[in-house]
Amino acid sequence: MNHCPDDCPIPGARGLQVPEGAGALRVLILGEACGDAEACDGLPFRPHGAAGSLLERAITRSGFARDQFVLHNVVPTQPPHNYLEGSPYEAAAVEWGRPMLEKVIRDYNVGAILALGGVALRATTGMCGDYRSISHLQNWVLPSRWPGVAVVPALHPAFLRRGALPLFSVLMHALKLAVSVANTGLGERTRFFSPVLWRDFEWLGQPVPSLDAPQVPAGYVCYPNESAAFDFLHEVEQHPSQLLAYDIETPRSATVTENDSDELEDQDILSVQFSLGRGSGIFLPFHGAYAEAARAILRTANPKAGANTWRFDNPRLRAHGCHIAGENHDVRWMFHHLQPDLKGSLQFIASFYCVGKPGWTAWKHQHGNFCEFYGIRDVDCIMEILT
Repeated sequence: MNHCPDDCPIPGARGLQVPEGAGALRVLILGEACGDAEACDGLPFRPHGAAGSLLERAITRSGFARDQFVLHNVVPTQPPHNYLEGSPYEAAAVEWGRPMLEKVIRDYNVGAILALGGVALRATTGMCGDYRSISHLQNWVLPSRWPGVAVVPALHPAFLRRGALPLFSVLMHALKLAVSVANTGLGERTRFFSPVLWRDFEWLGQPVPSLDAPQVPAGYVCYPNESAAFDFLHEVEQHPSQLLAYDIETPRSATVTENDSDELEDQDILSVQFSLGRGSGIFLPFHGAYAEAARAILRTANPKAGANTWRFDNPRLRAHGCHIAGENHDVRWMFHHLQPDLKGSLQFIASFYCVGKPGWTAWKHQHGNFCEFYGIRDVDCIMEILT
């Protein structure tokens, strides 16, 4: 066992690991801190350790070899009782490990980081807060603290071990996504297999979209006047066979997800969003003439689609006198039947269909400061998935 350096800010920490792997794929697999096996061997994610063995299985089942990656931990020592995240010394420990992490990124010419767990996500992106946790951002491609290096967050194998093994395929998906992102310079279009689905990855060498400054497509009508609301109604009526996506926002939309209670505890509706095609949508406050237009749009014969609308949106809309005509589809229930082991929000589902497409990144954190964009993004996402 290597001796823990005296300047380590974690009281009682033990061991010191060095990076492992040749890194030919330019992907850094980054964990949180050492466990027992790692502290003893002085190397990260030991194949005989609890988390390391699961990661090893993900690597081999994805068709790669361990040595093709470089493996490291944000904090290359073992905290007492493996307690780092949320500890009083987390920030100091992460800062202490930063020079070693940056040296690994430079020495191995890292193009993408597979950030395993919340500590690695925060250390590489600085992202934290509502809707910016590892559970909300997993599977998305994010900008890092270092120009030219992307971050793909994933749940830590240790977390999967603690009762979340159905998400093992998602870890494999994130691993392959990181490889694709790191090597987009090999060609304009990279096709890869995901354990969830086949899809095209279209990074095209563009910068990773920023979560703080979303790119608002020209087709997003965030602040329509009443005339624009009825113009959209007329457009829908002129294309009766075209799919129409819809979604509502309620006072609890910022604090609950589509997975939470479906009971009509709050019947208030703040807004309704619609989209008639990818890259477009309109935000309608649910009052006055806007609500009248929304009711008329929902009465059209167009086939319609939403996310958990059957149990959440539709009952609330009906409580406000809305008749939802036409064939009705539900993306969340479709995904449930496609992948019954994977329960997740719309943003989680979108990570399998929208990542890598220009301008697309996680958006749920925008609810508080840009609710219009947030709402339209929900319905545009449904169109992106289904069409």
